[in-house]
Amino acid sequence: MKHLLIAATISLVAVPAAHAVTAWDESVSGDLSNLGASPTTVSLVPGSNLITGSTGRSTAGIVDRDYFSFTLPAGSQLDTLTLLPGTAFLGPSMLGFIGVQAGNQVTVNPEGGGPEPLLGWHLYYENDLNQDILPSIGAGLGAIGFTGALTAGTYSFWIQETTVGRAPYAFDFSVSAVPEAASALLMLTGLAGIGAAKLRRRR
Repeated sequence: MKHLLIAATISLVAVPAAHAVTAWDESVSGDLSNLGASPTTVSLVPGSNLITGSTGRSTAGIVDRDYFSFTLPAGSQLDTLTLLPGTAFLGPSMLGFIGVQAGNQVTVNPEGGGPEPLLGWHLYYENDLNQDILPSIGAGLGAIGFTGALTAGTYSFWIQETTVGRAPYAFDFSVSAVPEAASALLMLTGLAGIGAAKLRRRR
């Protein structure tokens, strides 16, 4: 019995290491959607998922907004959202915008709608580089708000910079599996069995 518990514990702990993949690169896969009603569908996998692109305003006044959505399957969650080097900041404000809404659309009017339908939003800037900005997004003023990881479900993101010019951005969306209650219980049982076996050997 002891060996079975040890084997079960080892099999639960020996999860393959997370790996980084490019979920979307506008220079390769094309421009992300400019419409909140029809975001580009992006697939995320367990581990690091890189999304890179650019946004900004043309001299003719046309704003390039980027909208994309993804679905986190049952048993997974978005743990962190890190702003990566390579992100640029334009104009006197030196700020970029990112927002998230539950579901497969962003329904906020980008020309002046309120943040109420959003789960959260954040104005990212240079000091956010290499930082997890998911908590700041969840604390966006006027939005629904959230704390901790984003759990299973469909989410739509909106990125924009409205200053004239092009502002490249790079984000790392880190996804992990959520331990099931039964698996966690089995792991604890296995660890308890190991502890009991060690205690018996000492007697």
